[in-house]
Amino acid sequence: MAVAQHGPVPRRPHGRLARSGGREWRLSNAGFGLLIIVPALVVLMAVFVYPLLYSAYMSLRFYDLARPQDARFEGLGNYLSILRGHEFARALKNTLIYAGVAVPIEFACGLILALALAQITHGRGIIRMLLTLPMMLAPIALGLIWKFMYNDQLGVINWLFRELGLAKRPPLWLTDPDIALFSIVIVDVWATTPIVILLMLSGLLSIPSEYYEAAKIDGGGTLSNFWSITLPLLRPAILVTLLLRGMDAFRVFDIVYVLTKGGPAFKTDVLSYYAYRLAFTDRSIGHATALAWIMTVILLVAGSVLIRLMGRQERGA
Repeated sequence: MAVAQHGPVPRRPHGRLARSGGREWRLSNAGFGLLIIVPALVVLMAVFVYPLLYSAYMSLRFYDLARPQDARFEGLGNYLSILRGHEFARALKNTLIYAGVAVPIEFACGLILALALAQITHGRGIIRMLLTLPMMLAPIALGLIWKFMYNDQLGVINWLFRELGLAKRPPLWLTDPDIALFSIVIVDVWATTPIVILLMLSGLLSIPSEYYEAAKIDGGGTLSNFWSITLPLLRPAILVTLLLRGMDAFRVFDIVYVLTKGGPAFKTDVLSYYAYRLAFTDRSIGHATALAWIMTVILLVAGSVLIRLMGRQERGA
């Protein structure tokens, strides 16, 4: 005959998993969390950490693809050789000009168009879809399209110059050393401004409308509202946008490879393409990986400075 049991039912201790030999063993919350993320850590080590460490190891060695038997340890020799070379200074200059021109133009155009798009209530989804069309093109396909458009004889751009009488001899967009780099900048602005628009638009739509309603009651105008409300609340989105676009522009490769291959006269030889030439033309893997690490350090320093400046302005506000 069963006996009724009164009182609260005892709870099992937290973390108890099994009983073995009359003794219970437990797993803490931290241990359980570690057990859950172990597969992800293994994958991360395999596809990210190991190649990263191996590239750092290769950057300290002399390694020629044509003579692998002559590989030897160089220490910081590869780094010093890169930093002292005139090719690095030239490629760094081209890269800074490229990023310094492209990113501000993309940011200004993207912010202006996002402000205009935020005022549209009907058809905003269709406009967003149309804006994402350049982003859907593969970079190689995008470069080939613009290379044909820039063609001196068959390109639509020079055809319009002739038809509209803008120039008797239209520019040689990709073969003129003075404008080749800026011709690539135009392609980059066209292709990536939609990303800036979407990022800025998401930040604008996240700002509560109550701020503008209160400013309207106080007699605030459109320009004053932008400087006192929109811009301060948009700083996180601006930081993310500048970081993403700055890093992407600094390591540009595919558009340069398709349009000019670093020419003419190395006027578009950016750092990424210089690293490509070191690895697959000069077959110097040690120098190429050393240059890749130099680029990484430059990006880390620039990103840290930008984050500190934005954070200081936010605290000051």
